Amino acid sequence: MYIECEVPFYPMNHFKTAVLPLLLVLFSLQAFAQEEGFPEHVGEILFDSLQDDPRFTICNAKQVFQYYNTNSYYKEHKQEIVKYLLSHYEPEGDLDDQNGYLTVKFIINCKGETGRFRIFEIDNNYQPVSFNKALSGRLLSLVKQLRGWQPAVYKGQIYDSYQHITFRIRKGKIISITP
Repeated sequence: MYIECEVPFYPMNHFKTAVLPLLLVLFSLQAFAQEEGFPEHVGEILFDSLQDDPRFTICNAKQVFQYYNTNSYYKEHKQEIVKYLLSHYEPEGDLDDQNGYLTVKFIINCKGETGRFRIFEIDNNYQPVSFNKALSGRLLSLVKQLRGWQPAVYKGQIYDSYQHITFRIRKGKIISITP
């Protein structure tokens, strides 16, 4: 025998059985993300003791501006950067198969010093690739040698900021430099 009966809907019971477990899962994921060291902001460059100079410090780790949010710049802007990089880069060896984009991303701190350099490499089809170590090492070295960066200023305050330089490479030669 089957008896039908209506069970009254109590909003609190629904809350306990549906919403509370969901909240617990969300809080667990947040705790897991913090333990695993996910960056707080997209594009954040975290300190890595294996590749970063421990003497380079940023002034406010909680507020590093993106390059497009500030007016941080190099001495006379792009012309000087391009002139320096092109005049100091000489391709070495057979690099005919070296094609794509190599980006060096870094931080300019509030004192105008640079650090936490990272390299990102993709081919002409925007797929990850590894360039010849001599080529990528030389470009990284040249970017690290640039002096004269001006820190970001916003509403009279000086801030740390991210910056990047992207090289378009064809057969081991620099075709263009952005930004």
